[in-house]
Amino acid sequence: MVRRLIYLLSEGIPPRKNFPAGLQGRFQWLGDILVNTPPGMARLMKLQPLFALASSVVVLVLFEKGFEKTPLVIVMVIFAFIYITYRLYLMKEMNGPYAALWDMALIFALCNSLLFVIPFYFESMTVPSRNMLFAPLILGLTVIANWFTLYQRLIVSHPLRSSLFYALTFFCALNFLLPVIFGMRNIWSLLISGGAAATAVAVFIYPHTDFLKSKKSTFAFFAGIAIFISLLWLGRSFIPPAPLKLTRATACAGIESYRPAGPFTSSAIDQGQTVHFYTAIFAPRGLKEKINHVWFHNGRRLFTVHLSEISGGRREGFGTWSNHVINEGPGKYTVEVWTDGGQLLGGGSFRLDRPKPEPARETAENIPPEPGQNAVP
Repeated sequence: MVRRLIYLLSEGIPPRKNFPAGLQGRFQWLGDILVNTPPGMARLMKLQPLFALASSVVVLVLFEKGFEKTPLVIVMVIFAFIYITYRLYLMKEMNGPYAALWDMALIFALCNSLLFVIPFYFESMTVPSRNMLFAPLILGLTVIANWFTLYQRLIVSHPLRSSLFYALTFFCALNFLLPVIFGMRNIWSLLISGGAAATAVAVFIYPHTDFLKSKKSTFAFFAGIAIFISLLWLGRSFIPPAPLKLTRATACAGIESYRPAGPFTSSAIDQGQTVHFYTAIFAPRGLKEKINHVWFHNGRRLFTVHLSEISGGRREGFGTWSNHVINEGPGKYTVEVWTDGGQLLGGGSFRLDRPKPEPARETAENIPPEPGQNAVP
């Protein structure tokens, strides 16, 4: 069984002795395998998703708990952009072992950049909400980046498709990294990352097209970029506001020492009483963001409270709250938490009922006499 497996994975691989001794000969041997792809190597590459899955678990375990590995992701993104540009303009005709190794290094960088940011996007999503629609996009990018055969088949040989793949990957990484590194508000991060992604498309697609050779083509191309930025702005609520995360949301009777006092999900409150809604939002150190509370009663929007800026760095989240004097009566109240730039962070709900009337107390005067007993005059 073991011999059969070894034969299947080594079939067609040239013997090491057929190449010169030393390090240079070893590189020639590896280059021959990469370029010619013998049957054993082809079978091994089919197992590549399993190796990628194993590395994915390691990356998630190392990266998911914090932002301390962010510089490594920055290096990967910069390497990917520079190498793709260099490959398209100066190495587009180059083939061979070195090109194959660099191409594999590129997909490794893209894959690990996505693996770093994807947990934070998922933590920022609100279930259920419209920003859950972002999940299929980033999951699809990650699957393609982790599956080298799929990447070669769908991306490498298609200029426009590859440009969009690279641009979307850079957008996902930069949209997360800019707030972490520069403390940038999410809306500015969104627009700058979108602009960088559109620029990447222009840079990566240029060697394959003649969009600058006629005024009509040039206008159409840059109009497409303008439309992309406009759609990004209009659809910003579909993108989770990573790295922000709502850690707590609750209604309460009051606020004591900046914490909710008497939290509840259902309560009986008289007309005119005040209800507070408390939220705690996690953000990286140095990040400041404006937050809004949007109040609803039975699905009808009541008002929006513009809160002061939150400051990142607290593991339990930055606490903030709004309050409302109940005049709408009983029912379900919902409070949505939005960034000032229009991205949903989450929310919570609570139900208010009318207080139940106290039962009348029975006294000696109104207790009816027992049968056969005279009532007291």
